[in-house]
Amino acid sequence: MRAGADFSFTEEQLMLRDSVRRFVREQVPEEYARKCDQEKIAPLDTFDKIAEMGWLGIGIPEEYGGAGLGFTELGIVLEELSYGLLELSVLVYRATVHGAQSLLTYGSEEQRRKYLPLIAAGKFKSSMSLTEPNAGSDAAGIQTRAVRDGDYYIINGSKIFNSQVDLATRTVLVTRTDPSLPQHKGMSLFFVDPHSPGVTIRRLDTLCFRSVGTNSVSYDNVRVHKDDLLGELNSGWKHLMTNLTKERFSVAAQVTGAAQNALDCALQYAKDRIQFGQPIGKFQVIQHKLADMQTQVHISRLMTYDLARRLDAKIECRKEASMAKIYTCEAYHRVADEGMQILGGYSMMPDFPMERHYRDSRIMRIGGGSSEVMRTSIAKDLGL
Repeated sequence: MRAGADFSFTEEQLMLRDSVRRFVREQVPEEYARKCDQEKIAPLDTFDKIAEMGWLGIGIPEEYGGAGLGFTELGIVLEELSYGLLELSVLVYRATVHGAQSLLTYGSEEQRRKYLPLIAAGKFKSSMSLTEPNAGSDAAGIQTRAVRDGDYYIINGSKIFNSQVDLATRTVLVTRTDPSLPQHKGMSLFFVDPHSPGVTIRRLDTLCFRSVGTNSVSYDNVRVHKDDLLGELNSGWKHLMTNLTKERFSVAAQVTGAAQNALDCALQYAKDRIQFGQPIGKFQVIQHKLADMQTQVHISRLMTYDLARRLDAKIECRKEASMAKIYTCEAYHRVADEGMQILGGYSMMPDFPMERHYRDSRIMRIGGGSSEVMRTSIAKDLGL
C-alpha cells in the first residue's frame, strides 16, 4: 500500500529508500512499536542497528566518517523510519541534526573532528535543551545562566520538555551569558554532558512520545569547560536560527512517514471491516475520507522533498521550511483524526496503531515551533 511515486529520486536514492523499507519491515514491526510505546522502552537496540547500516552518517562529510550525502537522503531515512515508529526516527533526527548539523553549522573544527565520527558510528546521542518553564514559544526569554569562571563556565537554571536528554552523550544547552544585552543577544550554546555533577533529570509523564519520552532538567552549579562552547560567545540566537530550516525539514519528513502509516492502517481496516453486508470502504463517506487523507499525505511528501532539494542547493528557504512544518504536522493530525473516525471504537485500543498516531500527531503541532509561531514567521517573510 506504500506510495510508489519516486519524486524523481535517483537510482541510488531509490535503493536507499527500499533498503530502509526492508529494515523497517524486519526490525520495526507494529508489535515492536507498540511494545516500545506501551512499556516506555526506548528503541536503543534498533538505533544501534541503524548505526550499523551507516544511516547516522548520511549527512556527515566523508572526512568526518560519514557518507557525505544530502538532505534528500536524510529525509528518505527519517520518513521511512517514522513509518515504523515515529520516536525511532526522532532518535535518529536528534543525532543527525541536533548533533551533527549543529556541529557542522557552528561547531569548531576541533569539535567536529572529535564528535562527528562518533555520531556517524552510533556511539553518540544528542539532544537539544532550549525550553524552560517560563520560556516556550518565547525562546529568547530563557534565563538559564552561564557565568565565566577561569577556564570554565558555571551553569545554573532549569529546562523542561527536554526530550532524550537522559539518553544523550551531549546536549546542545542554550544559556544566557550576558543579561545586560538585548533579549535576542547575550545567549550562548554549550555542548554539555547531561550526566555531569549538578545535573538532575526527571522523567515526565506525557500523553504521547512514551517510548523515548521527555524530561525536566535542573542545573545546579554545573561546571562546563570553555572548549565546550558551541560557536561564538553571545551568538547563540543567531546560531539557533541558522539551523532551524534543517530542524523543520526533519520534522516534515518524520510526520510524513507517520501519516502514511496512519493512512495505510485506516485503508486496510476499511477493506476488512464488514458492516451492513459489505466492507465499509464501499461507502462513499469512507472513500472520501480516505481520498482526502491520501491527498494530504501526498502534498506533505511533495513539500518535504521540495524543501530537501532547496537545502541541498543551499537556497534560502526559511519561509518554505515554516510552511512545510505547518502543513505536514497539521496533515498528520487530520489523517490520524479521520483514521480514528474510520476505525470507530477500535481506534481507542492499542491493538491498532491509530490511537498512538492520534496521540503523537497532537504534539507535532506544538513541538519544534508551534503552528502559530510558524505562521507568524511566514508573515514576517512576507513583509508583514
